[in-house]
Amino acid sequence: MNLIVATRVDALHVRVEAEGRWQYGDALKLAYAVKAAGLRSQRDRFLVDVRRVISPPAGDEKFLICDRLERVFAPPLRVAVIAHDDFIDAPQDSGGEPAIAVFNAERDAVNWLLAP
Repeated sequence: MNLIVATRVDALHVRVEAEGRWQYGDALKLAYAVKAAGLRSQRDRFLVDVRRVISPPAGDEKFLICDRLERVFAPPLRVAVIAHDDFIDAPQDSGGEPAIAVFNAERDAVNWLLAP
């Protein structure tokens, strides 16, 4: 994986921060890194911050992190992704779990993530 990923377990969730220039396949690898952090910590709520991930030069593709998280996780869980709206894909509205939402501000993401 081309990204640098750091994880930290907070009281009720796992915080994952990624940075660097993404390449094809990095979204899936990041999703598996998030899943591994959850398995180690026994948590089902995740805050994934990809604000410092940048696209390749001359690339206008989206970073497909929401799609990859939906593929990797089984319900129930909640994932709050902090990113620039035009940079990543939108989560699918499947009407059920897993619950993934995208936010621009960390405070909004944490409030949604920790809501009952």
